[in-house]
Amino acid sequence: MKRRLLIVDDDRDSVRLLKAQLINSRWIEVCGEALGVEEAWAKLQANQPHLVLLGGIKGTERGVLCQQFRLAFPHLSFIAACSSNELMWEPFFRNLGLWVIAKPIEPGQIEALAMMIQPPGMVAEAAPQQHQYVIQEQTRSYPSQQPSISEPITDSLVPEMTRPKQLITVYGPKGGVGKTFISRELAIFFSMQKNEGVPLRVIAVDFNLDLGTFATTLNLPRTPNLFTWVKDLDAQLHSFIQDQGKDPYSISSEEWQEYAQALPLSPQHIEKYVVAHPDTGLHVLTSPRDIRQSFEIRDYHLYLILETLKQSNYDVILIDTAPDTTDATIQALFFAEHVVMVGNPVVDSIENIQRLLKLLREAEYPEERIQICMNRLQRKEMFTLDEIRAYFQLLPSKKIFSIPDDVEVKKSINTGTPVMLQSGRIPAKEAIETLGKALFPVDGEQMKAAEKEKQKEKTSLFKWLWG
Repeated sequence: MKRRLLIVDDDRDSVRLLKAQLINSRWIEVCGEALGVEEAWAKLQANQPHLVLLGGIKGTERGVLCQQFRLAFPHLSFIAACSSNELMWEPFFRNLGLWVIAKPIEPGQIEALAMMIQPPGMVAEAAPQQHQYVIQEQTRSYPSQQPSISEPITDSLVPEMTRPKQLITVYGPKGGVGKTFISRELAIFFSMQKNEGVPLRVIAVDFNLDLGTFATTLNLPRTPNLFTWVKDLDAQLHSFIQDQGKDPYSISSEEWQEYAQALPLSPQHIEKYVVAHPDTGLHVLTSPRDIRQSFEIRDYHLYLILETLKQSNYDVILIDTAPDTTDATIQALFFAEHVVMVGNPVVDSIENIQRLLKLLREAEYPEERIQICMNRLQRKEMFTLDEIRAYFQLLPSKKIFSIPDDVEVKKSINTGTPVMLQSGRIPAKEAIETLGKALFPVDGEQMKAAEKEKQKEKTSLFKWLWG
């Protein structure tokens, strides 16, 4: 049974060429084409496709259009065809549930995806629906080569792929607002929590590639680091390309990107590149030791690293970013389930957050993922949180988290001792805990029991944590 494909694209020549290339396809039957939104809605209802290829329609956001289509037709599969300039949005499209291919479109790409689709009533040729995420990763093919579906998906892979996890990106569009401090404290907080009685597995990643200081704030070494992983990825890519009979130094940048997408991921090897915090067991993937090494880190390196982290056995992946809009920051934002946007209650910081919110809204970024955090808040500020909320155009119900200005924070930063590991009542510590619980609710019963034990026997913090 052929899969029925509806092409939604206002580029007539590209549509005509693709239809001609697919006319004798074993897997695909083009059941219609739409050059505009109204026509697409009509043909979705009338033609009953299995797959929808979303090219581009001028004046329409593909993310919004896809969400609308998927709400009305949840049984359909959608493919976003992206130009080289649009591939930076690939993580965003993938998070929306779209399959992503690069332009110019090769018929083999569409057929390879069609082989994985199981229309209603068809005998299963692909894996069950609950394994869809695994298949999506395995369909990344070599250039001009269809992927094989003969390799079975083992049950051992599924729990790691489908395990609920949180990727949290901490971002501040202005330097010096305390973003790395909040990243550090949240990472330590999560590493001390349990989920269903089992300690959370937490990794903190320093995506401030050239001037990151996450390791410094915990007095950790910077070897191994993120660049160690990048060098290994390049070695694997060279070997991978040579195995296909190609010279790695003679292929185009587009081909290199395609091979990078086809490179098998190895989540089980992540621990080779991390350093562990001795007091909590927190794993840290630090930024490079040498600033010049950051110049060699490409967008496909970052993509492979983030994809591998998403498939790992970590429960919480916390990414500390730079105060910029480089590819590393953009990818960290679009891979995230939650974004903590950090600022100070001062004019320039507030202005930069407002500009970033405007940009993300224009890109149809899901705003419910974003949590605003005002750091170093004093009792008397020029701007109230309500005024800041109004300036950001947030809903009245949207909470703005605040971290009070606290003398203990400065001591903590200078000594490399997180406030989370200090005893006694520290306002900044309590505020971080509130933010952490909102991002990833932990075992309530575990926390209550720990609190009772703390009241019962006032011993050292380390004894209380590890007994």
